Amino acid sequence: MQLIVYFDYTCPYSYAAAVWLQQVATVQHDLEIEWRPFVLNEVNRASEEHTPFWDQEAALHTRTGLAFQAGQAAVRQGDDVAERFRFLLQEAFDRHLDIRETGTLESLAREARLDLDRFAEDRHDSTFLSEVGRSHQEAVAQYGVFGTPTLVFPDGCAVYLKLAEPPLETTAHRIFEQLRELVEQHPAVQEIKLTRPEEA
Repeated sequence: MQLIVYFDYTCPYSYAAAVWLQQVATVQHDLEIEWRPFVLNEVNRASEEHTPFWDQEAALHTRTGLAFQAGQAAVRQGDDVAERFRFLLQEAFDRHLDIRETGTLESLAREARLDLDRFAEDRHDSTFLSEVGRSHQEAVAQYGVFGTPTLVFPDGCAVYLKLAEPPLETTAHRIFEQLRELVEQHPAVQEIKLTRPEEA
């Protein structure tokens, strides 16, 4: 089963989805996930700012820009190491690490077993943020994506899903199958929005 997931490194819900889907993949062995960039900074761009985020000179001085630049550099080294690096980088944001600090990205790259020399060189490729921009624009035009994470199922149905925390490992696959059934077998369902009562 092919699944596309649009994500932003800075998004805690994207990280929760990454943990969840990692659990699902241990049970559903035919699940193949393609993680594609979607930039929340662009969604939240001020109306008076007319330049897309990925074309702004200051983009590479932001955590978002640095993260996507590093993530695209990892992709050049193959799917397996890129996937390890993506998850580690998402985890770093969840741990509130500042990737702008010297050595942080290099440490993550080492843990992901990237070629460090190639990673250091590729990170400065000026075309990477343009690639991220194209991914973002395609998400909006083709699937109507507006936030992260958004899961795109094989039939083209896109689902924006916010998990307050990753499900327990014992329920992860069941939740995925329930969502998949809703998407694939109940086309009349167009939108669900939950409003939960606040805990006392």
